[in-house]
Amino acid sequence: MGQLVLADELKRFVTEVFLHTGMPKEDAAWTADTLTQAELRGTSSHGVIRVPDYMKRLKNGANNPNPKIKIVRDAGALVLMDGDSGMGQVVAKRGMEECLERAEEHNVGVVIMQRSNHFGAAGSFAELALDRGMVGLVTTNAVKTIAPAGGKQKLLGNNPIAIAIPGDPPIVLDMALSTVARGYVLQAHKAGKLIPEGWGVNSEGQPTTDPNEVLQTGSLTAIAGYKGVGLSVAIDAILGSVTGGAHSHNVVGIMNPVDSGNVTHVFVALRIEALLPLAEFSATVNALCAFLRASPKAAGVERIWMPGEIEYERALERRTAGIPLTPERYTELAGLAREIGIAELETRS
Repeated sequence: MGQLVLADELKRFVTEVFLHTGMPKEDAAWTADTLTQAELRGTSSHGVIRVPDYMKRLKNGANNPNPKIKIVRDAGALVLMDGDSGMGQVVAKRGMEECLERAEEHNVGVVIMQRSNHFGAAGSFAELALDRGMVGLVTTNAVKTIAPAGGKQKLLGNNPIAIAIPGDPPIVLDMALSTVARGYVLQAHKAGKLIPEGWGVNSEGQPTTDPNEVLQTGSLTAIAGYKGVGLSVAIDAILGSVTGGAHSHNVVGIMNPVDSGNVTHVFVALRIEALLPLAEFSATVNALCAFLRASPKAAGVERIWMPGEIEYERALERRTAGIPLTPERYTELAGLAREIGIAELETRS
């Protein structure tokens, strides 16, 4: 059995961990909030499993706890920014905020952010557009985890894509280009469990159920085979080339505790009100979703879900019931609390 933890308590705990590393209070709280939101949604691959690695990187200076984020080139609706190797979540928030400001002025905003780090769930930043009544799109290159089509050496990132669209509830697509996020393979490795066949391959490009093989010498499998690989290449070619060649094979992952990530993100915002009233747009989105939900279901299917809908409803449920943490995750966080001298997580009976 695992432990149940209320969202506010989990955020309190993670905030204290990051404060211990020298992050400003606002940045620590925001980063903790993104990890808590991931746990609420059930995407634990981007949740508190990452805290120990983030902490090591912050303490070693691989992640800058106090980055001086700045604009490098200003081209109106298009901006190049520098994240000064800060925490990815902090840098990404600043990037999306700048993107939204540009969209308010130009109706479209595009921000490319160089010299950042792993930023967790891309959807956290795409969703910031919803508060402004805009469509948000976020992508990033990432540490190499996927082999080129026909290859056996991992050289490409799983380069996630998130799109947030105003609606009731909003559509929030948040997906990596690997069959599953690397974090789920990491979870299995830490728990001493095997992974399902199809998640990854070994160093020879053959299917494996050993998570350690995938993490160390093998690679993740891409969605839709060569199509997922192709999309990864396209994202990496744009982002890495704009910033001077920081492609995925040069990106450093969060399990490396000493070297800066050299990750590049891109943020896009579309101001719907420039074309039509937001209420009219959202009503049309809602009607499309209703039409799709009402379509004939395959055998054994009870409900047709829209992107992000399962996570939206799970988050509502976990706000009240609590967030389940696995025994190994709770033990890991309890050990971290003792190590740095903060109160352990209060669990719910």
